[in-house]
Amino acid sequence: MLDFELMKYCYGCSACVNACPRSAIQMVQTMDGSCIPKIDQAQCINCGKCDQVCIHQHTDRYHSILAGEGCYAAYELDKVERKESASGGMFFLLAKEVLRQDGYVCGCVWNEKMDAVHIVSNKTIDIERMRNSKYVQSDIGRCLAEIRELLKIGKPVMFCGTPCQCAACQAVTGNPENLLKVSLICEGTPTPGVWERYRDAKAKEYGEKISAVNFRSKDPVGWSLPYYVITTESGKKHRELSYKENPYVLGMLQGLTCRQSCYHCEFKGDNGCADIIIGDLWKAENYLLQKSDNQGLSALIVNTKKGKDWVEKVADAMYTKEYPIEKVCINNPPLVKPMNENDKREKFFEKLNSVPIEENLNENIAHTNQIKLQIVKVLISMRLYKPLWKVTQMLRNR
Repeated sequence: MLDFELMKYCYGCSACVNACPRSAIQMVQTMDGSCIPKIDQAQCINCGKCDQVCIHQHTDRYHSILAGEGCYAAYELDKVERKESASGGMFFLLAKEVLRQDGYVCGCVWNEKMDAVHIVSNKTIDIERMRNSKYVQSDIGRCLAEIRELLKIGKPVMFCGTPCQCAACQAVTGNPENLLKVSLICEGTPTPGVWERYRDAKAKEYGEKISAVNFRSKDPVGWSLPYYVITTESGKKHRELSYKENPYVLGMLQGLTCRQSCYHCEFKGDNGCADIIIGDLWKAENYLLQKSDNQGLSALIVNTKKGKDWVEKVADAMYTKEYPIEKVCINNPPLVKPMNENDKREKFFEKLNSVPIEENLNENIAHTNQIKLQIVKVLISMRLYKPLWKVTQMLRNR
């Protein structure tokens, strides 16, 4: 059962865990901090259900034509709600509508230990926790089995996760009409073991437990220059420029810290199964940045008729403009191809347990030009930093 090279090809999606009728499979952490299934042979009855739902062994089952029902630049009209989201607020709009239809939403939250886990809920307070990015692979747990039972009794359910997690949800549930699958544009997921070491190291450095993490804070500049913010139990906030300064984020973006399956992901482009794909509309035109007040812009990619029907239910609460899918793919390559594996990845993981995590990260990432970084930070602190689109606007108005 599951007879292939798990370390390399397993996605850690937990489909097998949720399909096993004897609870004979559990996810265990490996030397690189990723999670793979371990089968208790004493409990296994050789039913083959784990192989039947394994997404790596059945990639031919997952095909949704990319933007088959349209591609849009989009954002939630409610500026307050949009600011709380990582991008333009598409997840929150759709999730609220599913709750209004007496449904449930399955998405990723931080638990009390600050681990990323999926939960199933019909409470607004929980979908608020699901907003924003968690840059680590989440633990699906038994959520897919729970979703399967809700779907059987007729409840609408929205599942939101990475493309491989959406495939796992479809494999376990059978993809009935009352299941809405929403995929994130996924660059790749750092392993839980890397995050755990980084989280614990920062808590030790700050001298208190971490109570909140935001990888994409829009304060003080906005969506185009997000901050990484750790909040500790006393309420103190520690900030770094997310994409320019934080070593954990840079390690992810540079292909250093992800699980091995991310580097040859089979669920890109038309090979995914999501009804809707959402993510950042990177390199958006100036007029769109101005229109959204730099508080979040989403690429809203609608693949199926089911997805289109749900988007139409929330159309009055969002701004949308047709946008070429070709341009989204060019400016957001992870939509159509896997990330490249960093040639220092093996070296990094060899030292995962012997070198302090931040030192290990800093030794293996390419750093932002420090002079330019300091200039940007000084301008931000003096409230003089203006994104390029604002500079252009100011010059035009002179």
